[in-house]
Amino acid sequence: MNNKLHELVFTLDYSSETKKQYAQAKDAFKSLIEHQKKCPVETNITLNLFGSAYITLADNVPIDELKLNKNPFDINGICPFIDSAVRTIDDVGERLSKTPEDQRPSKVIVTLVILGKDNASKRYTYPQLAEKIKHQTEVYNWTFYLMTDLSINMEKLGISGDKTFMVDLSYENSFADEYKKLSDGIYALRTGKTD
Repeated sequence: MNNKLHELVFTLDYSSETKKQYAQAKDAFKSLIEHQKKCPVETNITLNLFGSAYITLADNVPIDELKLNKNPFDINGICPFIDSAVRTIDDVGERLSKTPEDQRPSKVIVTLVILGKDNASKRYTYPQLAEKIKHQTEVYNWTFYLMTDLSINMEKLGISGDKTFMVDLSYENSFADEYKKLSDGIYALRTGKTD
């Protein structure tokens, strides 16, 4: 295990709920990335978006090489959160299983963002996703964060309140505020101190 390497994994909702505040959410995410660049540990990023499609914008790339495309696909009401989160966990887990032990990151930190409710997953259920999260946490010491506007998502996934960030879509600066809190939490976990 490489104690000088961390991987940050993000699976972000790109469905209709983000449409009105997409620019703010994107800027807030960019600020998080800039903040994490200050961490004195090598950082790789995996970034997935889901909605009418599931696309990977970055797969284990150095944080300085991350590029954010504009409007990767049409925003609509499709929200296959569960299937997308499971796919992320499985893909990253499979890749790491094939990675030499001394090249694996010492920390894998996964952030899942869902606004509203899943309305399109066909392969998996909330209990199955919750079990995968529990397994990766207990067996491989992954850390999971959740950003959502509905507390039921936190309850169904078993992610603790201190690792859940609640977005209020009626509040103009909610994304900026919650991404700042999220980034502070990730930074503290990675370094053992606040920025």
